Amino acid sequence: MVANVFDRLRALAFCLFLITAFALPAFAGPFEDAVAKFANDEFSDTEEAIGAVAGSGNPLAFPIISALQDGRLSADPDSKKVYISQEDGKIIDAATGAVVDKLPENAAAVRLNNRLRRSVEAALGGLTLLSPDPNKRIAAAQSVFKSHDENLLPVIDGALAKETNKAAKAAFIEARAAVLLYKSDSTDVEKLDAIAVIKARGDQEALALLTGLGSDQPPIIAKAVTGAISSIQRRCRTPGMASRLVRFFCLPRSASPSPSASWASSIWPTARW
Repeated sequence: MVANVFDRLRALAFCLFLITAFALPAFAGPFEDAVAKFANDEFSDTEEAIGAVAGSGNPLAFPIISALQDGRLSADPDSKKVYISQEDGKIIDAATGAVVDKLPENAAAVRLNNRLRRSVEAALGGLTLLSPDPNKRIAAAQSVFKSHDENLLPVIDGALAKETNKAAKAAFIEARAAVLLYKSDSTDVEKLDAIAVIKARGDQEALALLTGLGSDQPPIIAKAVTGAISSIQRRCRTPGMASRLVRFFCLPRSASPSPSASWASSIWPTARW
């Protein structure tokens, strides 16, 4: 009799366990939590979501940020679900990639302001860091150099470790230096190394990055920055024929012409090639 009672209690406990286990929803991961922030309709939450999604390494990151830029990212404030309206007309769940029938009635496009648009551009630049096209990787690294978005540092480090193209690797090193220079918890050694890399780059974008650094730096960092700025300015002010050569190297990378006959003729207009 007592044994039957214990058997029934055990069976009841097991049934309760099964009901509890299957009734509870699955816990969301960091990526899903970040995506859900787009549904809060708060610019600060959207900014956090952009950084977290872009740095997640999730294959859905690029479609999400790209949709956000194009006004194709929608969110339902009730369910906190976020959706991508694809260019082919399909609607997918941004957190899972699953196709859905249609957008919920309350879903609305995620809003952006000018600051967030700049964050989106920087994030897209960072997400292109893993492109199979080395020219696109270089362009993406240049974008990170300008934005110095610290959320992209893990992506930069991962891309740098795998990079085999010499020009792309140099661009990654410069982008990493820009991030570390502005990162609040970088060590003095990391910042000094970063300043050396940026000084060696020596163009107008490098100068802009150095001059834009806040004045509240430790003396050793401030001194190194001042020295790097002076060095770049001296190179860009060299008189005579050399100044034409120096101005070529002092141009922003995106504006630099290719080293062709047309470039050479701009330095020596009377030369024949």
